[in-house]
Amino acid sequence: MTAQATIKYENPPIDEIVCGIRFDSIKQLQSGHVGILWQKLRPDFPKIEDQILVNPVPKEDFENPKKPPLPRVWFIHEKENDLVQLQRNRFLHNWRKRRPEDEYPGYVRVIDNFEKYLSYLQEFLAEENLGGLVAQQYELTYIDLIPKGNGWENLRDLGKVFPNLESLTSQSIFSTDIKDINWQTVLGLPNDLGQLRVALRNGTRVSDNQLFLHTEFNAHSNQPYQPMRAWFDAAHDTIIKVFSTLVSDEVQEKYWGRQSC
Repeated sequence: MTAQATIKYENPPIDEIVCGIRFDSIKQLQSGHVGILWQKLRPDFPKIEDQILVNPVPKEDFENPKKPPLPRVWFIHEKENDLVQLQRNRFLHNWRKRRPEDEYPGYVRVIDNFEKYLSYLQEFLAEENLGGLVAQQYELTYIDLIPKGNGWENLRDLGKVFPNLESLTSQSIFSTDIKDINWQTVLGLPNDLGQLRVALRNGTRVSDNQLFLHTEFNAHSNQPYQPMRAWFDAAHDTIIKVFSTLVSDEVQEKYWGRQSC
């Protein structure tokens, strides 16, 4: 059985999850086309914002210095939890925790919505004769926030929350004088499906000065020709397994209601 089937949390510490696909640049895409696409998305995403491009940037947007680049566009849900992002070579869907009472809807719902909104993009490209998507890479990211009080009070308590962290690195990070933590490692996904970057840092939330530990699990494929949903399911299961291995059972059960099914 997969980790998805065997581990669940009543109140997971997930702050954001991002599903994405990078593809060959849609060379003919223009700002007017984005407006047409918005009409498909607008019932669910009534707000839009222009954002700066993320790497790797489409070379078509910088080949002509007299022509401004096509920005990355955010399509924002009314409640702001759900977000769709589009740039000429990338499409992403985010679920974000915006309020303390927001409940994570679960991986299945997020990935289903990603596939649904991606199908809107594919239909739009076909209708406008802009060509199909040629996948280069899939990506899945989980961001977790573990606030002070959830098993730790200061950075000397890292070992209480992450008792197995040392097993992923050759050098222990646990000492009595830690002021800040900024640690990461890269693991291979099973069956040569890609890589998983695991990162940990501490921070302070601006809105309420809440101290937290920030963990990020960022998986990337290296075989974009494989079935997309199968890759996401495998990457998700690996992230759950690594997360549940890194974090102490006590913290998982006491603060997030871990359940084995």
